[in-house]
Amino acid sequence: MSVSAERQRVAVIGSGVSGLTAAYVLRKSYDVTVFEADNRLGGHAHTHTIEDSDSTHRVDSGFIVHNDRTYPWLRKLFGELDIDVHATEMSMSIHCDECGLEYAGGRGAKGIFAQRQRLFDPRYVRMLLAIKRFQRLADDFLIGEAAPAEGQYPKTYGEFLRENEFSDYFVSHYAIPVVSCVWSSGHETALEYPAHYLFEFLKHHGFLQIKGSPQWFTVTNGSHSYIDKVAAAIGDVRVSTPIASITRTPDGVELIDSAQTLHRVDKVVIATHADHALALLTDPSELEMNTLGAFGYSNNETVLHRDDSILPKAEAARSAWNYRMDTCNERSEQTAVTYWMNRLQGIESREPFLVTLNATERIDANKIVARMDYTHPIYTPASVAAQSQLPTLNTQQTVFAGAYHGWGFHEDGCRSGVNAALALGVSWD
Repeated sequence: MSVSAERQRVAVIGSGVSGLTAAYVLRKSYDVTVFEADNRLGGHAHTHTIEDSDSTHRVDSGFIVHNDRTYPWLRKLFGELDIDVHATEMSMSIHCDECGLEYAGGRGAKGIFAQRQRLFDPRYVRMLLAIKRFQRLADDFLIGEAAPAEGQYPKTYGEFLRENEFSDYFVSHYAIPVVSCVWSSGHETALEYPAHYLFEFLKHHGFLQIKGSPQWFTVTNGSHSYIDKVAAAIGDVRVSTPIASITRTPDGVELIDSAQTLHRVDKVVIATHADHALALLTDPSELEMNTLGAFGYSNNETVLHRDDSILPKAEAARSAWNYRMDTCNERSEQTAVTYWMNRLQGIESREPFLVTLNATERIDANKIVARMDYTHPIYTPASVAAQSQLPTLNTQQTVFAGAYHGWGFHEDGCRSGVNAALALGVSWD
């Protein structure tokens, strides 16, 4: 690790968007080294290079989309790095094996009535009418519900749905899929989300209205385009170097990696998942244990593949995001969703490229290109309450970053990286 007479040394643990953003901003004032446990950089920004009969394609399997309204920090990063992006869509389909329902939002009337017989299905029509009521009541909830005390969100999503007497059919075929698909969360977990927190997110992203949603974009040639440029700007980036422990001392911070090599630095930015951050600390304070320990995570088995039989049968229902449920009253703790990458990334190929979470058994093994596991934060009243305490963990020696500081998305990670740098005295001008 290079040492300058004037500049202090900062280690950044983790090379997801949080860590890389922090390192990118801090590099102006510190000697920065990024340590990454994996053999690649980027975390959820994960691009695969695939050859087919037509050409070479760069297909994403983690971070895929962002928009022009609610991703200001990420857009700023892309602007500085001169990253090309192009418009995409955010259509979403629901498929239920038990009742055979298939429909899509974001594709107009042809998607809503992808199965023509649903025009004469009173239960389905009632569900459609209830969507507008749901959006209105959620909006009213944000306006009329007494502002919760700091860190407290007493009413859950499930309680909101029950109190407003939404039907079981509506809950199973609309209300749960909307949340489970966005956060890759299980069905019961979705119902335990704090309602106020959830509706703030939906409103912020234009999901509580029929029209007026932001324009969504994807990174041209894959999200790793920006990872490569950030890494080049930072310089000292070390992959396959997992840090095993972090010890704070009066003179600085001591890091020991998995090879038992000691690295001494002045400050550290811990940009990992909350549970991993806590596990790295050899001397966590009670506040660190209580705050970081409040966050749980879900693991999602993910495959990149070419098996389009996983998509809805109705052509008009096939969407950018495709949610699949086995039964009408499914309460699985694993959500099954498929991203149609040809549509999301604008990939022109006769071959389908799809990314499926938690439904590997449905995929033809001969058509699987890559297997991954991605972890996402779970939001409960306890974890949302803990978020208000996260800034108090930062000191002039130890700073925390991660998408768990917000809603768990790429913008949240980027923002947390900016805030981590600011906590160490460096603003992003």
